[in-house]
Amino acid sequence: MVIDVARTAAAVRDHARLAAVAALRVTATAEPHLDELAERVRRALRVPTALLVVVEATRQVFPGASGLPERWQHSRATPLTHSFCQYVVGADAPLVVTDARRDPVLQTSDAIRDLGVIAYAGTPLHGADGHAVGALSVVDSRTRRWTASELRDLDRLAAVCSRALQARRAQHPPVRHVAARPDPPSRPDPACTGSRPADGRPWTPQHLPPGLVLDVRPPLRAGRSEIVHAGHLHGEPVAVVIRAGDDDRARQRFQRRTEVAAAFGATPPPIRVGLYRWTDGDRILVLSRLIGETLDRRHGDPPTHRFAGHDTREMSHAAALLSAWQPAGQDATRWLVDYPGELDEHHRAGRLTDDDLRRALAVLVRCGQDRTFAHGSLHAGNVLRLPSGRLGLADFSSAGIFLAGYDLATLHLNAPTDQIRHVLQRRAERSDIVETFAVNLVLATARHHGDHSHRRDRAALLRTRQHARRLLIDLTGHG
Repeated sequence: MVIDVARTAAAVRDHARLAAVAALRVTATAEPHLDELAERVRRALRVPTALLVVVEATRQVFPGASGLPERWQHSRATPLTHSFCQYVVGADAPLVVTDARRDPVLQTSDAIRDLGVIAYAGTPLHGADGHAVGALSVVDSRTRRWTASELRDLDRLAAVCSRALQARRAQHPPVRHVAARPDPPSRPDPACTGSRPADGRPWTPQHLPPGLVLDVRPPLRAGRSEIVHAGHLHGEPVAVVIRAGDDDRARQRFQRRTEVAAAFGATPPPIRVGLYRWTDGDRILVLSRLIGETLDRRHGDPPTHRFAGHDTREMSHAAALLSAWQPAGQDATRWLVDYPGELDEHHRAGRLTDDDLRRALAVLVRCGQDRTFAHGSLHAGNVLRLPSGRLGLADFSSAGIFLAGYDLATLHLNAPTDQIRHVLQRRAERSDIVETFAVNLVLATARHHGDHSHRRDRAALLRTRQHARRLLIDLTGHG
């Protein structure tokens, strides 16, 4: 099969197909009977890994898996940057690959590095209405020539797996969700609240959870809205976030960070983050601490929040991994970014011109409703190099459900060179998100207009704003 990238992008986002996917009510959660089917496939074809894959608009999920690398066992999802199965869905036909490293399209896929996909064979899984909803795939971490007998077995087993998915839909009829006010991640204990002086003096915690010891060293980070201390909770290294500001923005940032940490604790994302440990619900949040060096500290003192080319690739890769994670339905609704509302607010505040607003809203109409989770403030100061060599992400106080590519936009805003900005734009174009990327650039520059908390220089802000305007003109014409 010849891979057609444009056809794949259109087919994956087809509204009728996505409706068929939604009707399955599959989530990124292991399902024992589907795992058993995957194990049956793995043994029948004698492969290291077998997967039942459902391809959504922006990610793929594995409700059935056998031999999945440990790192992915919890998340059970990857972004489409890691997906070979999207091409099976795009063509509604089998895809057979002997060595992905030699394929002109697949050789740049992140699945080769992160999932060890070298040899691949996949065949479509169909919903009850006939739409290709995913693929049954088998994977080997070395070059492999698939035999005709193996491919016949794969087709036969795909029919069995399709029926299992269709039966699953019948067992899970749609239900009406009644909106409810979310509970805080932890009920505040009256004995664990801090004082709130009204005289403007620095706030210090009076009561902390048993077993928490703050380090005597200077804080890890100190700003106008929060202070982050290192500490230990029952011997575990933790980061203690203390809300210092009393304005609405500081409260909102603290609340969002707490909500996201709690959601991560329930369903860890496919990248290292600080997990929820305790909160008083008002001033103090305790997270598991990532031990590592922030990328910005490798570039001088004080930090400049700039990064090199290889950092760019890894940070954009981390953003793609994070975008595959999804919060529970209630959080997804509460964290949804109101693009028209925010753009209008920034326009009224003078951060966007009339032309900026007109063009951004015109492109926004074409972006559709597909949203992904994003860090919201991805820059080198919030990225840590862990002892393992991998990256970890901190400070999710600006996180939310954005149009695809928002984290690429904030990386662009902090990029030190035109070459790196070009790399980021190429990644957006390769992922078929150039329209959403343009709108996100506009929003990111407006949000950070006059914000000096991350030492952004005005020249960088203006460069990114001009780039966003050029993209909008290209997308809407010169009229």
